[in-house]
Amino acid sequence: MSREMDQLTAYLLDAFGLGRDAGPARLTPVARGAEGRVSLLEVGDRRYAVKQPFAVNAGFTDLATAEAVARRKAAHLEAFARAGIAVPEALPDRAGRFLAAVPEELGGGLVRLTTWVDGAAPRSDFVPGLHAEQLGTLVGRLHAAAPDSDDPIGPWYRTVPPAQTWADLVSRGHGQPWLAELEPRLGEIEVLGAVVRDAPEPVPPFVVGHRDLHPDNVLLADDDRLVPVDWEDIGPVLPDRELAKVLAQWHVDGDEVDASAVRRTVQAYRAAGGTGAVRGPESFTMLLSGELNFLAEQVGKTLDPALDDDHRAHASAEVHECLLWLPTARVLGRVLELASDR
Repeated sequence: MSREMDQLTAYLLDAFGLGRDAGPARLTPVARGAEGRVSLLEVGDRRYAVKQPFAVNAGFTDLATAEAVARRKAAHLEAFARAGIAVPEALPDRAGRFLAAVPEELGGGLVRLTTWVDGAAPRSDFVPGLHAEQLGTLVGRLHAAAPDSDDPIGPWYRTVPPAQTWADLVSRGHGQPWLAELEPRLGEIEVLGAVVRDAPEPVPPFVVGHRDLHPDNVLLADDDRLVPVDWEDIGPVLPDRELAKVLAQWHVDGDEVDASAVRRTVQAYRAAGGTGAVRGPESFTMLLSGELNFLAEQVGKTLDPALDDDHRAHASAEVHECLLWLPTARVLGRVLELASDR
């Protein structure tokens, strides 16, 4: 273990009251995404997930607001746990806060701690239609148990970047590896954006949803259940829009839709008490707004000279992956047809 990791481990043990005499402690980085990194903290026979958002993603100037959001997320997870759904437990520090400030000499920023969730990745390579029944059961149980939410659905999940944003990004993209991939897709991006702009504004009642249930955020437990992890985006949803997003992210591969898997997931969803029904193009608003906002954000990061090379390289890889999996309007029409088939 490096000296810095050793010092960060000692800080976490102290900040979260885990006890230095509870056995050997080890901190191991396990994953990084666009917004932060995750590490495994082992203390004796106990295991925890350490979440560290990157400071470059802002949000650290108003600690009180960030703490209030983290506290609300912890309460939502507790509600799902009371309903018998396997979710990580958010753990407070010794002062009762769910966000702890890391000393600048250890990298700065904020850190959160949750219990570790056991399970294996459900796939090594993407296979559309994988675990269709388990997926429907998971999402159905989540929606059946979901607490009501008084929070509004934010712009990220109901609006898309305007055409001028894409034009500006492309005009600045000379020499970028993503330019040859993005430019030919601008027409399709406009079509997808129109689906979002034409959709009615989401109106209550809302429920609390995971909001990012793509295959990389789900583990397969020993008993063959799917277990959701990475609850960083938890918040208000309309059930039909989260269901539609899951169907597209799990059962579509390029221009191919696994028809049987879509039907089996919807059937299992209803049997598990799921409350949503995909009935029109507006059900794909959450999927498309999130994908297009994320794509524009990552393209912007590749062009940001203030970011270090590692962050820009990661953003470039995210742009490639996002364009690879961005569905077409024709494909979404096929998913809609299958999901609404009685």
